Amino acid sequence: MATKIRFKLELTLYYLKKNWLYIIFGLIVSFLVINYRQQISVIYSKISRQREKIGIEGLYNLNTLPYEVASKISYGLTTNSDTNKYETSPLVKNLDIRQDNTQYIFELNSDIRWHKGKQFVANDINYKISGLNISSPDSTHLIIQSDTPFAPILSTLSQPLIKKNFDGLGQYKVTRYYYQDGYVKSIFLKSPENSILYRFYQNENDLLSAFKIGEVDQVQLTSVPEELNQWPNISITKEIQTDQKYIAIFINTNKLGSKQLRQALAYATPKTTDLNERAISPISPTSWAYNADVKDYAYNPQKAKEFFEKNKIDSISLIYNDRRLLSMAEDIARNWESVLGIKVDLNIGTQIDTQNYDVILAYGSIPIDPDQYLFWHSTQSKTNLTKENNPRIDKLLEEGRQTFDQQERKKIYQEFQKILLEDCPVIFLKYPVIYTISRN
Repeated sequence: MATKIRFKLELTLYYLKKNWLYIIFGLIVSFLVINYRQQISVIYSKISRQREKIGIEGLYNLNTLPYEVASKISYGLTTNSDTNKYETSPLVKNLDIRQDNTQYIFELNSDIRWHKGKQFVANDINYKISGLNISSPDSTHLIIQSDTPFAPILSTLSQPLIKKNFDGLGQYKVTRYYYQDGYVKSIFLKSPENSILYRFYQNENDLLSAFKIGEVDQVQLTSVPEELNQWPNISITKEIQTDQKYIAIFINTNKLGSKQLRQALAYATPKTTDLNERAISPISPTSWAYNADVKDYAYNPQKAKEFFEKNKIDSISLIYNDRRLLSMAEDIARNWESVLGIKVDLNIGTQIDTQNYDVILAYGSIPIDPDQYLFWHSTQSKTNLTKENNPRIDKLLEEGRQTFDQQERKKIYQEFQKILLEDCPVIFLKYPVIYTISRN
């Protein structure tokens, strides 16, 4: 018995002698954890940043990054506030507007540096905006001069400033990036609290595959595959994108010059019954300039036939420019054929001759500022897809650009929407529905 006790005692002493450093270290760590666990938790949260892996559809380069990504890397001179008004960004110390809203003098903050260490100066600002003359008398002042008053000027200056190699001024710093075939394949952003890895994919199928194999943990899709509804530990949220783009049928008014014919097509076109998804105007319903009191061209086969009777055509070519719009295009073609009795030639087109087409089913952009000059003014041959040529619309769009009082601008753009919808160069259908799928 005594021999066994002595053996165990010697074994214990040997173990303590050999491992005394580890034992003391363990006791110290235990003491710190018990007595300073709150402070340790704060330190750990700082050094152990959360890492997000987000997949995005589309091909982009340095100058065309999605605003979601670019705005994390850097700031523009202005930023959109919660009240949909543009204000100066953290880059600007003071803004002085002179000469009847034609001269803008920005005083820049002198203590801001680019992520790579160089001081931010006025010469770094390289906006190229038609009609604006930009100069910098010294390192902290920028002068923007326009020949005529231009109300949307502050919105045009919100584009984030990003230099070569993704050098920025914002909350997140780009620590690495990869190109493939001239486009950004992935980009890694890091802030003191968080890090985000963005991966870019050419189409929605590639994006979905990347989510399935774990390359990314969050994607946005236009529809949810049935199989994903059965997956555990994922969340799916639905969002109607009313402030970015809309889906519509753009009509070539040079070829379909009769307003009643265009209205006949509009009444013969099926629309969503979900009023939250329904689009009726090129201006977002969240905008202060939105007008809900316009012709909505609700589906009405009887009225479509009445309008079509005196403006008959035998056939029409319907082009859609995105495969995700195929089912919608087929539904439209079926209705036009059954209601109006015309032959619809349905085609997908990635390279569309915008000077010689009948109608196009496509996405339309919604700018944050309600200015619609580029899309509907008769002089804008490259961006006025429908070839709309209406002197009343031209006059309103010109006044809207030169009016700075928001209430007056609101009246102008609400009248513009009424006239545009009456003229019917476009059939507004719906806002895109986006599903954000995240791995929990």
